[in-house]
Amino acid sequence: TDSEPTPVTVTQALTITVRQAPKFTSASSATATAGRAFTFSVTTTGYPAPTLTETGALPAGVTFVANGNGTATLTGTPTTGGVFTLAITAKNTTGMATQAFSLTVRQAPKFTSASSATATAGRAFTFSVTTTGYPAPTLTETGALPAGVTFVGNGNGTATISGTPHPHGTYRIEITAKNSVGLATQVFTLEVKQHKS
Repeated sequence: TDSEPTPVTVTQALTITVRQAPKFTSASSATATAGRAFTFSVTTTGYPAPTLTETGALPAGVTFVANGNGTATLTGTPTTGGVFTLAITAKNTTGMATQAFSLTVRQAPKFTSASSATATAGRAFTFSVTTTGYPAPTLTETGALPAGVTFVGNGNGTATISGTPHPHGTYRIEITAKNSVGLATQVFTLEVKQHKS
């Protein structure tokens, strides 16, 4: 304001821009279930709003979409169980931040090995029972195996049926694969043929 000779007042609008480096505000991990729809929001602070990108292997069926406002969305229906690790980067004109993000996809057990096998009485026999699922299913069995043959769960989603069977015949057991998501059962048939000299 100028008081001489006639008071004049001049006003100016002053804009102060406060830039801020990016920082993640969302969790660094999430859990999904194979076959079920999943959504997770990645959020950040910072000015201007950071741009988000990711590197790493997402599970099949899941995508990473940057929303252009300092957020991103992980969304989809995962088809494969396991742990998937990403590096998410938030960047603006002030700086950047990187977050290691872990997505755990739980999956119910499913048998991938055959439901039958053939052995010969008096000869060594081995068969591998295999499954998919996450966490790795625990395998157990009920039923009568031939003498000389055992069922051993290996603690990693597989089991081994092995030994030297006798006598000949057809044997059926029920194998169960179980984890924290669910369980699956398989009727397994072992045919032991008579040894011919």
